[in-house]
Amino acid sequence: MTGDPEPEQQQQITINERLRDDELRAVLSKLETDKDKEVFGLVCKKWLYLQSTERKKLCARAGPHMLKKMAARFTRLKDLDLSQSASRSFYPGVTDSDLSVIASGFTGLCVLKLRDCKD
Repeated sequence: MTGDPEPEQQQQITINERLRDDELRAVLSKLETDKDKEVFGLVCKKWLYLQSTERKKLCARAGPHMLKKMAARFTRLKDLDLSQSASRSFYPGVTDSDLSVIASGFTGLCVLKLRDCKD
């Protein structure tokens, strides 16, 4: 008998094999809320990588080592917020080393927020 193979014999194709990176980026660009964009990255490592490379804004508190890792992961970042709050006053603030890493690692950065950072 000719025709389609039995369901058990059909090759299963995953969504990652079907959709190219540019198509997944198009899906990501249609998501409106930051929460939806974060959830997009929870699907799998590939989607997390795409979500990371498309991220434009980030709020964090990190030293030079972590800032280097963040610069490698968030390659299109435009806005970095390292501001402090009174409840996080134990954090040492932004150092010259931090600023050096930011200057060399975040090459596309347009906005750096340092509100309430310690000297």
